[in-house]
Amino acid sequence: MKAWSTPFIRPMAPFLVGGAVTFYLINAAQDAALKSEQFKNDPRNPYFTGKKEEKH
Repeated sequence: MKAWSTPFIRPMAPFLVGGAVTFYLINAAQDAALKSEQFKNDPRNPYFTGKKEEKH
């Protein structure tokens, strides 16, 4: 197969950066939602330990 000298990274750079920023922001929003008070004790939450917090 012949290698073509077609630029790939430079034209795609804005889309790669946009994808990375979108991934980071969605991940941050999801983490914030999972750690919120509303979903803290939901059994479907991956951070749920099954123990109730003791208030001192």
